Amino acid sequence: MVMRAPSDWVLPGQLVEVRGSADIAATLDVSGRLDGMPFMPEMARYCGGRFRVARTADTTCVEGLGMRRLSTTVFLTGLRCDGAAHDGCQRSCLMFWKEAWLKPVEADEATRPGAGDAPELQRLSTRDGDRYTCQSTALAKATTPMSRWDVSPLITQLRRGEIGYDRFALILARMVVNRARKLIGWRELGFLAGTGRKHAKGNLGLRDGEMVLVRSAAEISQSLDATGRNNGLTFEPDMLALSGRCLRVGPPIRKMIHEETGKMIELTSTVALDGVLCSGLHARNCPRANPLFWREAWLKRSETEVTAPKIP
Repeated sequence: MVMRAPSDWVLPGQLVEVRGSADIAATLDVSGRLDGMPFMPEMARYCGGRFRVARTADTTCVEGLGMRRLSTTVFLTGLRCDGAAHDGCQRSCLMFWKEAWLKPVEADEATRPGAGDAPELQRLSTRDGDRYTCQSTALAKATTPMSRWDVSPLITQLRRGEIGYDRFALILARMVVNRARKLIGWRELGFLAGTGRKHAKGNLGLRDGEMVLVRSAAEISQSLDATGRNNGLTFEPDMLALSGRCLRVGPPIRKMIHEETGKMIELTSTVALDGVLCSGLHARNCPRANPLFWREAWLKRSETEVTAPKIP
């Protein structure tokens, strides 16, 4: 895989236009990829559209591998995969956009939706035998390793104004503290774990729009195994900060593609919560902003009506 130097014009806030289908197709290899990154059929409808850059993606977390490097890649504001070409996968991932698929637009021009006229891109393959292929499953090959102590991407993000000095210092401090805790056999900050027994997922039958209260850390720990999971689903450190908060339920999560195996997995008693995304604070400022998925055992119904917060 060729790692290309980033272009200075593609920065957060920049208005860009997604190139036409012919231009994008010309950048792809026979497997529909550029530098190992697939252009997915779900992205085709945005051809010709104008959107603002949300974040650069010089690094990303990859399941099973940790933080990895990639180049000339950004996220566009609000553009998430709806799983339409992947049998309804509900991961709702932000789409990775290679710079070669974009072109700059004058700052005073307006955003606009795509034309949706890209049949050759809509026909790109989404399967490899019995495995699904998408940007998520391709990340291991579309990225390169980086040292756990490599802070150069954070310095670049600081220089670009993507993070402030306070967040930069907080992330560095967490890295040092967590390394020290690991050396003495302690869990990382924010990591909850329970016993090794199998635990119930919960059975609230939650529906989209209901209000729930996030249980206390002590209650949640009782539903977790020794690895911090409930029947395979991890209680992420970002979730702990929401303990005791009242939030609105999003859609029930019933299936998603597993990043490491490419297999579609079925889920029960699992929901998303409106506006609740991974902040990247516990993963060296990873920009993926994945939705956090909640077992019903971690929640209880609430009658309080509130506006759901967003994690910064």
